[in-house]
Amino acid sequence: MSYIVPVTSGIDTGKIKWLTDSKPNVRPGDEAAAAEAPSFKSILGDVVNNVIETENQRKIDSYNLSIGKMDDMHTMMINEMKAEVALDTMVQIRNKLLDAYKEIMNTNI
Repeated sequence: MSYIVPVTSGIDTGKIKWLTDSKPNVRPGDEAAAAEAPSFKSILGDVVNNVIETENQRKIDSYNLSIGKMDDMHTMMINEMKAEVALDTMVQIRNKLLDAYKEIMNTNI
């Protein structure tokens, strides 16, 4: 019996969506708007946790396949791609952070 497993992202897109919404920027002194905004640390932590979770699932799938507990190769391949996409996303975020840091450090005062 085979079935299709839907591919979903493990990243909490609600926090990322907040960054791209067309809401006006939070103004100084507007503590209510600042309180609902997720912190950069929590967004970055979610991305790192997603990489760890998907990598762990990939390792579990590989182990289960090697000992014969997994019959459906497609689930393992889907989880492999999820882990790859999560890692690529984290690397791109890191690269953008480093570029921004370098640009700030090269700014003349």
